[in-house]
Amino acid sequence: MSRTLPITTKTSDTPEPSATAETSGALPDVDDDVLIPLLTAFYAAIERDDVLRPYFAGLDMATHIPRIADFWSTVLLLSRRYQGNAFRPHLEMPGLSAGHFRRWLATLEATIDARHAGPVAEQMKTLGHRIAHSMQLRLGIAPDSAT
Repeated sequence: MSRTLPITTKTSDTPEPSATAETSGALPDVDDDVLIPLLTAFYAAIERDDVLRPYFAGLDMATHIPRIADFWSTVLLLSRRYQGNAFRPHLEMPGLSAGHFRRWLATLEATIDARHAGPVAEQMKTLGHRIAHSMQLRLGIAPDSAT
């Protein structure tokens, strides 16, 4: 006795489980829920960087990371959670150069790319470049082509 399986057709636009991010290995996009872990990883990388570490050494990361997450949530996701002046602390960082901003951007991009993919992740990298460029201009630093 032979046995045949019924033929079925897909009737939903929902992807098959094998095509989901969880099972396919695809990286998730950036959203509000991942900002704190993403920024924690970013500042851990900064802490390992001999050039950038001194500029962040005095920060209380337990306070700083949620505040910066609010900043990114505001500029990236339009949440309006951030209140403050993101530029002001940079005025108190003597010796900043275009090279520091280039390194900061490379670290930001590498951290994002290692954990996230999608339009919001790309937008975060683009905004990082815009913010770095603007800060350099306001600080009197000539931005290079990488920023």
